Order: sequence, then structure tokens, then C-alpha cells
Amino acid sequence: MPNASYVGRHRPAAKPSRGRRFVVPVALLSSTVTAGLVIRDAGASELSPEAAAMKNVSNSVAGLGLTADPDALAAATANRAGARSSRDMARDAKNLIVDATASASSAAAQAQAAADKAAAAQAAAVKAKAEAAAKAKREAAERALARAHRWVSPVSGYTLTSGFGWRWGKMHPAQDLACPVGTSVRALSSGTVIFAGWSNEGYGNFVKIRHWDGTVSWMAHNSRLLVSVGEEVAPGQLVAYSGSTGNSTGPHVHLEIHPDDGAAVAPRTWLADHGVNL
Repeated sequence: MPNASYVGRHRPAAKPSRGRRFVVPVALLSSTVTAGLVIRDAGASELSPEAAAMKNVSNSVAGLGLTADPDALAAATANRAGARSSRDMARDAKNLIVDATASASSAAAQAQAAADKAAAAQAAAVKAKAEAAAKAKREAAERALARAHRWVSPVSGYTLTSGFGWRWGKMHPAQDLACPVGTSVRALSSGTVIFAGWSNEGYGNFVKIRHWDGTVSWMAHNSRLLVSVGEEVAPGQLVAYSGSTGNSTGPHVHLEIHPDDGAAVAPRTWLADHGVNL
């Protein structure tokens, strides 16, 4: 049987078939190559079906030895640069946020410290003011108490006559202060009147005062009494007018001192010990 194939020098032998050939528009190839580059640069761990197809086409194009569109490559490179710039901006923004947070925390701490210092200063001022007020009040109370507890002479313009001791065969438990009738008779110190009236024991118009320390003073032979039992008196307060009532030889004030309402003692000595010289 004759051979049907013809071999001649003017007709080259047929080359083996490489399979089905693809004809892809250059624009599509450019965008595909670019997309493939971007996808590879992005480093995605998992590609979508569309991206996978584009990557396959890109690989096929690379295998065919085609060259990508330079403009598309430039755009892709710009996109990658933009992506890097975005990461840098994100990092810078994070740093700014961290710095701003640190600055805000520092400013808040400083403001709190200043507020605490101001509050402490105000509290100290309030405390100092309260202490000063308390001290002033305490000192005023002490001065008032000192005034209330001071001792004074019962009579002004007097003459000392009969003193404390034995007289005419019996004890004279007082100091007589001779003065005109109607002379002011005053309380020796603060206290309470425990007797004010006529004495049947020869004292005439007679007043007794229990003072703040328990001492009881007796002042007798008065012409007139100005206080009553239970009345509170202050040092130097007018309580009577002198006279010569009761068993008296002349106008005078009969003064007795009974510490703790006990036995009488010498008035001049006792009063001298309390700052009063008769």
C-alpha cells in the first residue's frame, strides 16, 4: 500500500502538538499579571476562587513568556508602596496614641497631685484655724475663770481695829475693819450666798458666802443687806452696806474666814496667802 504521507524539502515536518493554545488579550494579561503580583505580595494565606483563577492565568502567562504591561506594574508597585505607607501610618498612629495616653496619664497624675496638695493645704488651714479658735476660746475661758476665782478686799477706806485672837477673855475669830456707816461691803470672790439675815448671836445683819473653793466668809454688823440666800455673786460684787448692828461698839465690818466651812482662821494671814493684803 503506498505511503500517504508526503515528505518534501519545501514543507517542514509537523511539530508535535502542545495541546490547546490560549489567546488572551494583552490588556487582560497585564491586569492579570498585576493582580497576580499583588496577590503574591499581599501574602494571603487563603485565596478566593476568583483570585486563584487569576493567579493560574498569571502563572500561565508567565509560562508563555509574556511581558506584563509596564503601566500596570507601576500601578501595582505604587499600590504596594501605599500598603507599606498605610502600615507605617498605622504604626505611627499607634505610637501617637500610646504617647498621648502616657501624656494624659502623666497630666492627670500631676493634676491629682496638685489637687491633693491644695486639699491638704486647705485642710491644714482649716485645722490651724480651728486650733487657733479653740486656743482663743480656751484662753478666754481661763481668763474668765481667773477673774471669777480672784480674791479682793471686802472694804475700801477702812482702819484695822480688833484682830484675830483673844480679847476680853474670849476668842475673837475675826478681823474688824472700821469704816463709816453705809460703806460698800463686797464679796471676797465668786460664790453662793448661804445666809443673809438677822443673827440672834450678836452679829446683827449678817451675810455668809460659800466661795468656789469651799471657803466660807462671814461679814457682820451691816446696816443693810443687798443679797438673798441662793444668789450667785462675783468677786467684788456689792452685797451689803456697813453699819453697827448687833453687839457692836461702833461702825465696822466683822470679817471671818472659815476654810472648807470649818474653824475660823486669821483673815489677814489667809488673805495674804491669796494675794490680798489688808
